[in-house]
Amino acid sequence: MIKVLQAIVISMLALPVVMAGQVRAEATIAAHRAVYDLSLKHASDRSGVSGVTGRMVIELSGSTCEGWTINFRMINRYLLQRGRTRLADNRSSSWEAGDGLRMHFTQRQFIDNKLQEETRLKVGRERLGVPGEAKISKPKPQTFKLSGDAVFPVQHQIRLVEAALAGETRDRSVVYDGSEGAKAYVAISFIGGETKASDQTGKGAEALYGQKAWPVSISYFDQDNEQSGEGTPAYQVSFRMFENGVAGDLTLDYGDFALLGKLTGYEALEQPACQ
Repeated sequence: MIKVLQAIVISMLALPVVMAGQVRAEATIAAHRAVYDLSLKHASDRSGVSGVTGRMVIELSGSTCEGWTINFRMINRYLLQRGRTRLADNRSSSWEAGDGLRMHFTQRQFIDNKLQEETRLKVGRERLGVPGEAKISKPKPQTFKLSGDAVFPVQHQIRLVEAALAGETRDRSVVYDGSEGAKAYVAISFIGGETKASDQTGKGAEALYGQKAWPVSISYFDQDNEQSGEGTPAYQVSFRMFENGVAGDLTLDYGDFALLGKLTGYEALEQPACQ
């Protein structure tokens, strides 16, 4: 699930992207802290979930020169069948180089205040478009090759912002964020028409009113399923994407149930300029 959330948080590359003979406008991304209140949007009977209350906090800091640090935490209390409850607490921290060549990722998952799993890994490659070397140190040592077409979440969202600014409506990318070991996903994204930003609610949201915004829907597919044409996504996320990289209200759909995230707090963070 963390993969979907981290795909929302973004940064920028130093150079514009060239596609189909057109130079896209560069994305200018703001360091920020965003808080979302989470609730159950809908659930099937087989999910066993009857209610959810929670909160998600995403903090992006850094610059394209020194790299970007993303700190993330999501705490949900699930109401299950027969009155049972479960407290899920996911915490992660990642760093991506501004050129998209390296990434460090750590994650800790707690259930009912007990640590269930810890993940630590590093990925590096010589240049974009070539396979990368990845090393997992936790939960158990493992090395693997990252495919050359895979991009990190920061790069992926850059593509979406730049595509939206260029008036494009669809993107296909292979995305790797480290939260599931060696596994990467195919992300099929659809970008809607520009919408007004002034109806976004939440403390501090008025700072976003001068930004362009678009509705975005992303479906994440297992690579084997996407290649075979089975067409069933592992999960989906939809959100309002502002041109400075901030995500407004969002929906996280895991198939059997979906969560609604309402932006309740936004704060711009100090951002050093590149020298």
